Amino acid sequence: MKKVIYYLMLIPLSLTMLVGCSAAKTDVKSLEGKWTIVEVNGEKVSKEKMPFMEFDMAALRVHGNGSCNNFNSAIKLDPNNISNISFAPAAATMMACLDMAVESKIFKNLELINSVKTGKDSNEIQLLDKEGNVLMVLSKQ
Repeated sequence: MKKVIYYLMLIPLSLTMLVGCSAAKTDVKSLEGKWTIVEVNGEKVSKEKMPFMEFDMAALRVHGNGSCNNFNSAIKLDPNNISNISFAPAAATMMACLDMAVESKIFKNLELINSVKTGKDSNEIQLLDKEGNVLMVLSKQ
């Protein structure tokens, strides 16, 4: 009888632990370094010149390349939420390239990014909008 009671008490505890783990937040400081943009709006990026973002979390700056043009911006953090991040309007070069579709999506998404979340492993990070939709997936270089 004691075993039955023990197991009945263990079930809610286990469920609480699982829910707690799934709600763990990703610290934006884990973005430090250079990341390849491998997915934008659910579409895999397959470009000869892969777009990237390089984060300097100490200086609160980001720079990168959208596959054609270079860009840079200031990073804004939320002191009350370690997973929230946003960017000031980005400054970018203005070269014309044959295919600018991916780059246009990247630059548009920069304005919508609100938080970060770990991806399928430690070398992947997801950038999300306010509703939790994945805007971009980054892979650590």
